[in-house]
Amino acid sequence: MQEHARHGIAEHHEMDELIEKIDDTDLDSPGWLVHAKQLCEKVEHHLEDEEHTFFQLAGKVFTEKQKTSIGEEYLKVMKEKR
Repeated sequence: MQEHARHGIAEHHEMDELIEKIDDTDLDSPGWLVHAKQLCEKVEHHLEDEEHTFFQLAGKVFTEKQKTSIGEEYLKVMKEKR
């Protein structure tokens, strides 16, 4: 699990860096589209990893009570951010 978690954290960092590049690039610059496409590819790859590896492994590691607690906390945070 820990190796997968580290990989996921590294990908989050890469996505954050791409978002910064997009923010720092003029919309009419060809570089903006390049960074946006890279971000899209990175996000799609990351979601694929989460859905088919990370969440599957987490489902085997956490108890039902832990899963419920994590889900409730996630929903709470998402509601606050909207």
